[in-house]
Parts: sequence; C-alpha cells; structure tokens
Amino acid sequence: MKSQWECVLENLGEWVGSFTSVTPAGEAIEDIPSIIKLEGARDNQAIHLVLTRFYPLPNSTERYAKEVVWDFSTPPGIGAIYFETGAFSSGALAVTAGVKTIAEFSLVAMDRRFRTIQVFDANGKFDRVTFVREHRQGTTTPERPQLAIAYLLGTWQGTATTFYPHSTTPIVERTQSILTTTDRGYQLLADNESIAISTQGDRLLQFTSRDGQPYQTLFHPDAGYTTTPTQIELGHPFYVEIGWVHQIGHRQRLVRQYDSTGKWHGTSFYVEELVAE
Repeated sequence: MKSQWECVLENLGEWVGSFTSVTPAGEAIEDIPSIIKLEGARDNQAIHLVLTRFYPLPNSTERYAKEVVWDFSTPPGIGAIYFETGAFSSGALAVTAGVKTIAEFSLVAMDRRFRTIQVFDANGKFDRVTFVREHRQGTTTPERPQLAIAYLLGTWQGTATTFYPHSTTPIVERTQSILTTTDRGYQLLADNESIAISTQGDRLLQFTSRDGQPYQTLFHPDAGYTTTPTQIELGHPFYVEIGWVHQIGHRQRLVRQYDSTGKWHGTSFYVEELVAE
C-alpha cells in the first residue's frame, strides 16, 4: 500500500477549473475560474503549490488574478487522509459549538478532479458548498453533465477503504460495499435497511437517516454530488459525503464520519461499479 505522501504525489500537475459556490438549495452564488499548480521539489520530497483564482472586477467583464503560494513536505490539511488514487478528505478533528465546521474532499480519475468544500455555520446549520471541477492542463477528458437521479439507479458493488484516527498509524480496513438506489429510496444491503428519499426539483434530494436526522443531497455538474446533514446536532453521530460518477457505471465516494460527541471517527473511500441486472 502506498504511503500517505505517495498518495499526495498523485495530485502533481497543473489543474484548470473553477470554484463554484452554491446555497443549500443549489442556487449559484459565484463561479471563479482557477488554475492550481502542484510541482514536486527536492526530488518529490516537497511540493510547491500555486493557486490562482480569477475574480471579477466591479462593473466590468474583466477579471483580476489573486494568487496563493504554499510549500509543504507532509500531507496538508487538518485531519487529512489520502488514498491511493490521490483522493483525499480533510476537516475538523471535532465539531465545536459556536465554531464553523468545514470539510474538504477530492476525488481523482481520468485526468479530472472533483473537489468540494462543505461549510456549516457556527450553529451547525449547513451554510453552503463550493465544488471545484478540474482537468489536467493539456488533457481532453470531457466534463460530464449535471448529475441526475438516473445516474444512481441500480445496485452498486465495490470496496471500501477506511482509515481510523484512533492510533498514531491509522488503521486501514477494506470491506465490501453494496448499495441499491431506486427512485423511491436506497437500501443498505449489509443490514437490509431502506431509507426513503424525496426529490426537490432536479438537483436536490432530501431524506432522514436511520437515527432520525435530516440530510440532503445536492447534484452538481460533472456528475458529482454532496450529501450533508441540514443541521449538525451534537449528541448524534453524523457524516458528510461526496460522490462522483466519473464514468457511466463507475463511481467513487468519500465519507467522513463523526461520532455522537462530534469527534472525527473515520474516513472511508468507496470504489464501486454498477452491477448488471
């Protein structure tokens, strides 16, 4: 298995895309074109990162560039976990009342990345999500269309790799993943429980988890989605998730789990295929 640093290196290159922020209802707030360069340094023992975003000038159709430069030699991010494809998740080690909670995710496939930053306000209410879809400079893998429920229907089977932060060296657990989605809900085959979902327009699903908490799923361009609790309630475990159908019949998911005290419990990476009926 690759080391965490070797997994980080899977992200080297120049990525062209945009940062698009939306409300919990899926309404666009802003869309900022971007270029991020990750260059190996000292024989790939460090990385030099340059993020350039192009913001609109007031009362103008032109944009100005704003640059962030960062050098690092260990996996970046609080509570960050990287996987062998270069996928990663980072975020708060624990949810604290009165403090914003932020979770970041990235999935990588076919010279494209689908990244999200999910933000909850100081009261634990889901505030917004910024999704970043990118391609490697010089590649031509096309962006996929806006996700629709039809992309998710059927039985998905694959593997889950889970890192737990309980020890100095994270424990890795590989398990089988089986999940069936229908137009009325989805079924977790491991325990044979079903969860009903309701649709709100063509880009929002709502459902209640098995422990009674309300969640929502937002569909995004490039066939990705984000799933979040609408309100983080301390005293109840919760999770935040992104998924990406990067190719018809193939998807990846990242799930970041928190326990009932608000502490980060683990992060799981799923690689799944649609099983032929």
